[in-house]
Amino acid sequence: MTDLAYHKVDTKKAGAPDGCPVDHEFSPFSERYIANPYAWLGRKREDEPVFYAKPLGYVVVTRLEDVEEIFMNPDVFSSTNVQDPVFPICAEAAEILSADDYNPVAVMSNRPQPDHTRIRKYTQAGFSPRRMKVLEPLVRQRAEDLIDNMLADGSPAEWVSAVGNPLPAETIFRLIGFPESDDEQLKAWTNNRLEFTWGKTSREEQIEVARNLFAYWRYVAAYVAMRRENPADDFTSELLAAHAEKPDDLSYVEVQSVIYGLSFAGHEIVRNLISNALLCLLGERRNWERLCADPGLIKQAIEEVLRFNSAQTSWRRVTTCDTEFRGMKLPKGTEVFMSLAAANHDPRKFADPDRFDLARDNSGKHIAFGRGPHICLGRLLAKLEVTIILELLTKKIPSLRLVIGQDLSYHPNFSFRGPKTLFLSWDTPT
Repeated sequence: MTDLAYHKVDTKKAGAPDGCPVDHEFSPFSERYIANPYAWLGRKREDEPVFYAKPLGYVVVTRLEDVEEIFMNPDVFSSTNVQDPVFPICAEAAEILSADDYNPVAVMSNRPQPDHTRIRKYTQAGFSPRRMKVLEPLVRQRAEDLIDNMLADGSPAEWVSAVGNPLPAETIFRLIGFPESDDEQLKAWTNNRLEFTWGKTSREEQIEVARNLFAYWRYVAAYVAMRRENPADDFTSELLAAHAEKPDDLSYVEVQSVIYGLSFAGHEIVRNLISNALLCLLGERRNWERLCADPGLIKQAIEEVLRFNSAQTSWRRVTTCDTEFRGMKLPKGTEVFMSLAAANHDPRKFADPDRFDLARDNSGKHIAFGRGPHICLGRLLAKLEVTIILELLTKKIPSLRLVIGQDLSYHPNFSFRGPKTLFLSWDTPT
């Protein structure tokens, strides 16, 4: 693995910085955190806003102001570690990913400056207003079809498998240009990537995911090569045209790697965001009734969901040099866990932060998509998908509700949060 490899499997951790409080329990993989990260984080944010989590080997930062400062200082707090497995992977999985023809490179979330800005100017075209206008009717039609299929199967229904997972996966595949005939295979290859990079997986799971990553990379390489000879109106062809015009500014392997990484970023995370939105809005009946009565509130509702129960609860950085932060000396190579969940509930910014409030006037000040040069590229597409879902559901199924007594379980995960399953019911017309 080179320094530019998309996934680096060297996960050596630095020790606790001198003078930094040490917490011997804090871990996003613990049952306590999985059940309710906000309660634990809230206490840490007030008592020890910066601390070293011994089980992780990370310095944890919890206040909004501090997280923003780290995001805005990429020269010192680098993003080069964000796609690396949190924990060491087994030798067999590492061997699979060491194949000569598995060679994606860091391109967006984990590429430092100045290369990040160089590549991002080309990838932004894929999320241009024109591309969004092309995608919107496709997303709307597919969302309507999936919801109608769910309704036809009858109440109750399991939302994630019926709509929540297929829609964002197929949306990002259409953006890239992948054919619909390959959707099921592509979902199988990309569905469990989050567990590999940000989870705590068994040896068998690591091997399975490594094989899927390798198979998917080969598929991407073949697809990009095909589009090079047969361009179409899709994001892949746009990147290839940019490469053909300026090959020294955007390399061919960077085009391949952007396509490889994009399907992950736009799939599982958006699935979780949609489910979290339904949990927030259906969890208190008056919120759903207000939305059904006034769909104009949907935009505001989405911002409050992103603040209150974002699909991304943390992100990470690594120091590029010895530095000082909030009076603590952080050696070069210190890994930092930025708690977006704690920052989005910071009472210094948000009044009564642990309450979901459709009327909150500063919900849009959340940090769910990050800040600075690495702010989430696909944020507009994610919001578009959730908007379409909520518009359709409030119109079609105003009686929609959560199934009472269901067990909401979550994958133990370093950075992302969303229910594995979500059961919904509604009144069937007589």
